[in-house]
Amino acid sequence: MNIGIDKIGFAAPDYVLDLADLAQARNVDPNKFKIGLLQSEMAVAPVTQDIISLGTKAAEAILTEEDKQTIDMVIVGTESSVDQSKAAAVTIHGLLGIQPFARSIDMKEACYGATAGLSLAKSHISQFPESKVLVIASDIAKYGVASGGEPTQGAGAVAMLVTANPRILVLNNDNVCQTRDIYDFWRPNYDKFPRV
Repeated sequence: MNIGIDKIGFAAPDYVLDLADLAQARNVDPNKFKIGLLQSEMAVAPVTQDIISLGTKAAEAILTEEDKQTIDMVIVGTESSVDQSKAAAVTIHGLLGIQPFARSIDMKEACYGATAGLSLAKSHISQFPESKVLVIASDIAKYGVASGGEPTQGAGAVAMLVTANPRILVLNNDNVCQTRDIYDFWRPNYDKFPRV
């Protein structure tokens, strides 16, 4: 049985910062960002947006009422959660009006949460082929002013409906996992910005 992404939607804030302007303000060559990061703009989330509003917007763009009645798992992969206890997936589940008999969880791991969510979704559907799983990657990355990470920050969300017999992409089994406890990127609860 093929399992993978049947639908995909995107959401980003309406505000952007031209990285040429940031380069000028930081007195660096604009090509450091344009060529070095392959980026010319950076999404900027206003205080009225968070990972929940972005994730909900991305999902609303792809879900039908039938999808909402058949989704039985909602997974949000993020490293910028808005709550230490309640999963953003629970709130998004409610905002979207997904049927109540669904699991809703967050997967927290910098750069890997949504990938882990896709793996869990695939395993779930292999056991329950009629299931649909909504996997959302949603983050707002913030770094300190004039820090090395400043030009890499941004915001956005991707919503993916994972099903059997997908129309967009089949998830394969070819992967390798590796874990190393290295402090190359982390943000303790008492810090406002990540340490890189």
